[in-house]
Amino acid sequence: MAPVINRNDYSSQRSSYLRFISSALDEIENKNGMEESYKDIWTFIYLTLMEIHKSIQNTIQPWEKRGYWVKVEKFRTEWMWLDPVLNSIGKKVSKEDWKALESDRKTLKKICQDYPSYQRMTIKEPWKGAWKKWKEMKKASGL
Repeated sequence: MAPVINRNDYSSQRSSYLRFISSALDEIENKNGMEESYKDIWTFIYLTLMEIHKSIQNTIQPWEKRGYWVKVEKFRTEWMWLDPVLNSIGKKVSKEDWKALESDRKTLKKICQDYPSYQRMTIKEPWKGAWKKWKEMKKASGL
């Protein structure tokens, strides 16, 4: 039997996620802070950052089992920016403090500068409905 090759590894997922964030940041520049789509985009960015966080944990887990501590620490250092940005955006989205997200936009823009935004996406606005979905998720979890 032939070996199974997973071409959708965590590294390519993270790159794709960062490209989606880059696309969303480009779209944010054209929006007003009071529009519903503005909320959708920021919620989409927050949820996408949460997915990146999960992929980092999934990448590190096998290395820790094998005792590759130097590799784990180097990798964590590379992604050290994620937790503060994720917490900052999460708090502001929860409080619906949309104007305060401008500093996070600048930070993310610098981080995503090596990840060009998608020019042709199959789904034109992948963030559409993210705010509503997040509110439902929050309600379902009892928060």
